[in-house]
Amino acid sequence: MFPIKTIKAAGMLPLISGILELGQNARITVSGNSMYPFLREGIDSVELTKGSFEKLSKGDIAIVHRTDGHYVMHRIIRKDKNCFFMVGDAQQWIEGPLYPYQVVAMVTAIWRKDNRIACQDFRWIVLSRVWLYLRPFRGFILRFQRKLIQG
Repeated sequence: MFPIKTIKAAGMLPLISGILELGQNARITVSGNSMYPFLREGIDSVELTKGSFEKLSKGDIAIVHRTDGHYVMHRIIRKDKNCFFMVGDAQQWIEGPLYPYQVVAMVTAIWRKDNRIACQDFRWIVLSRVWLYLRPFRGFILRFQRKLIQG
């Protein structure tokens, strides 16, 4: 048996984009902490479908290709006629404007262990919308949570 190698999703996204272009879905493990507490690095995975600007709406999670060549997966906080803005769930600053050509994929479901949580699940939508509105207080909330966990 060969050892399993871990590859950062960013290194695989050009290949994944090709798979999505063919109408297939893909699933990748979350890397990074910018989407905590909704997505946990190395624990959760996301199901991806081909992204399109027209389908994006507030609260959706999407992967974009930044102009500096990096890929990022964040939540849509605002969509205008020709652009959109994103924010990580563990962040307060908003990134944008981003443009339609930068959309690579949309997250359709979260996998937590063997449980699939559809992004269209009513509970998921409500929780993520509340978290968007709590953006100015996230730093305090996450610090408080860390103190509770550490004891």
